[in-house]
Amino acid sequence: MAFSRILLWLGYALIYYAVLMLVTGLAGFLFGEFHQARLFLFLAFIITTLGLIITFIGQNAPTRENTRDALVFLVIFWVLIPLVTCLPYLSLPQVPSFAVAYFEAASATTTTGASTLNPDTLPKSIILWQSLLQWSGGVMVATFAVVLLAALNLTGIGVHRSTLFTLKKGEIFSRLISIGRLIAVLYGLISFISFCFIMISGTPAFEALCLSLTAISTGGLVPRSGILADYVSGFGVLVLALTCLLGAANVSVLWDVLRRHNLKAVGALFDNVEHRGLLALVIILIIAGFLSTGAAHLYTVLIEAMFMVSSTGYDYHVIGIDMVPASLLIALALVGGSALSTAGGIKIIRMLLLFRHLRTDLDRMSHPLRVKPVKFQGRTVEDKAFLSIWMYFFGYTLVFSFGITALAASGLDFIHAVSAAASALSNTGPLLAATNPEIAYADMNVLSLVILTIVMLLGRIEILAVFALFAPSFWRS
Repeated sequence: MAFSRILLWLGYALIYYAVLMLVTGLAGFLFGEFHQARLFLFLAFIITTLGLIITFIGQNAPTRENTRDALVFLVIFWVLIPLVTCLPYLSLPQVPSFAVAYFEAASATTTTGASTLNPDTLPKSIILWQSLLQWSGGVMVATFAVVLLAALNLTGIGVHRSTLFTLKKGEIFSRLISIGRLIAVLYGLISFISFCFIMISGTPAFEALCLSLTAISTGGLVPRSGILADYVSGFGVLVLALTCLLGAANVSVLWDVLRRHNLKAVGALFDNVEHRGLLALVIILIIAGFLSTGAAHLYTVLIEAMFMVSSTGYDYHVIGIDMVPASLLIALALVGGSALSTAGGIKIIRMLLLFRHLRTDLDRMSHPLRVKPVKFQGRTVEDKAFLSIWMYFFGYTLVFSFGITALAASGLDFIHAVSAAASALSNTGPLLAATNPEIAYADMNVLSLVILTIVMLLGRIEILAVFALFAPSFWRS
């Protein structure tokens, strides 16, 4: 295993997050928060130094790597980065322990959006830090989906494959920067356009900036407590909802639309089967919301349906999507968005493939001697290709069950444990408030937060990647 090459890229990751700390520290001076600014600048210096040392150690790394190296890097990255990004939280009196700080950092980095903190009591620099963590986490999620998960081929039939980005064997890590740069430019452009429209609509600049960063990453953390309607206009929240849907959309399709520079390319957004699936889920939630709240709250239901389906989960108004039965909200959150996106969940394409395979198997039961291949998007898919998807579905269910059981054992009521586990595993933190508003993350004990942290990391890493590390065959030469 190329440990030195893994170290090299971990060093690059540390330097990247040190730059984000530098930006936050400089912003802290503009906010007049000199103590927080000095802290961020000091941490930026320390982490940059550590990153340079690690990259120096790995500078003689081999130029090629295998999928095993990529998998180990993927897991170490998601566990290590919250250890670094949680350091600013430790300076807050509202954070009583390292476990809580790690929970906050992991929630922001994985774009889950769960928090024990009240944003009204936080310094602006910390709120900006949360927003930057979510935005950068979204870039990382999309980049890893396109590069690492596609190379690992965890899905068997190419759930994470992209027609835009091609990879050669042994050149996985070398494509991280180039592809990550493209995705960062794309998400940065969408965030900038969203920021301009939201601010023009009347939202203060700081709040508009934070919301635009967290919307494209489908993060869910907000710069103020309470509902969005208190400081975002009806037009501004529509822009925000559309930005969240773009974050849950296939990033390779979005890049292709941007690259082609014509209106005909926009039609590709609706040709994608996952995007049609997203719209179908939004329509289902709108109908359910209309039946639950009536026509008077239809606009709120429309907006919050887009928020929930994209796994962002912002709360726009007091009466809205939270009136829909909790079981439906949990089910749709677990489905998630596009595979090549920042959204969490099982992913729409996996569910579509599983239903197609199930329907074919039911047909075979009524006609045992009939040869009927599985067709999907004009392709014939062999039965053995579905094995990894069924394994993923089983693993996802297993982790969900583990989360519920562990949370219930830690002291949560069973109903609360179900909602909290679904929120963490689907990386939709605000789902807990939408389904069980009587409990908040701040009400949970440290053990419950530790369990939620593990579950949200498993949901973001992709469960089969973690399970593979425990297979003896994985470590054999």
